[in-house]
Amino acid sequence: MFKKVHHIAFAVYDLEKSIHLLKTMYGLTVDREIVITDRKMKAVLFKIGEIWLECLAPISDDSPLNVFLKNKGEGFHHIAYQVASIKEASTQLPEGALFPARKSSVGDWMIADIDPKHGLGMNAQLIEE
Repeated sequence: MFKKVHHIAFAVYDLEKSIHLLKTMYGLTVDREIVITDRKMKAVLFKIGEIWLECLAPISDDSPLNVFLKNKGEGFHHIAYQVASIKEASTQLPEGALFPARKSSVGDWMIADIDPKHGLGMNAQLIEE
């Protein structure tokens, strides 16, 4: 079902600090910066080979990401697996495991979130490019 890991995302409070760290320590450069208006957060993406590294930070006090950061702190937020077809992949998952697909605000792909109850307790997504 999974073709590859599409991206790994980290929740952070301070994007500029994260960008500086990833540039100076690891030599990464920012590929994209996107404001995700409906989720009140900003995403910064770095390309590492075929995989994206995504840093997410809230841009408003009422961003849902603040709840995540308050409960879990900075660090791993989710992993996204690329699939050929979200619809086809959904037939292989338990009923109710997949939330409805939506167009990504970050890239030219579709996203479907996996209910954490079916994702080993972690946030995970399916990506269809």
